[in-house]
Amino acid sequence: MIVTLDADGAVVADADDCRRLRLSTPLDDGPLRVALRDTGTGEPGSDGDVWLDLAVLRSRAKLVATEPDWAQRWSAMVAYAEQQGWLSADGRAVRVHAER
Repeated sequence: MIVTLDADGAVVADADDCRRLRLSTPLDDGPLRVALRDTGTGEPGSDGDVWLDLAVLRSRAKLVATEPDWAQRWSAMVAYAEQQGWLSADGRAVRVHAER
């Protein structure tokens, strides 16, 4: 799953591929912080990472998902993220690296 984020908003592509979640953005730290806040997509983390809001991500991904077992794929992705320590303490966000 690829989340593309720019100043105009966030778009989810490859929603059916829940094996790899990544954020692609052309934005530097300041504009990225603003875009995350303005779109409600998440918040900045540290070391080039961001925290993506899982509810927002799920709602956008579900709109473009096509596989009948997508809900199970999503659940497996979230469970894996939890095992890896990539979920926030409250379980509402997932940490991903921002690729520029």
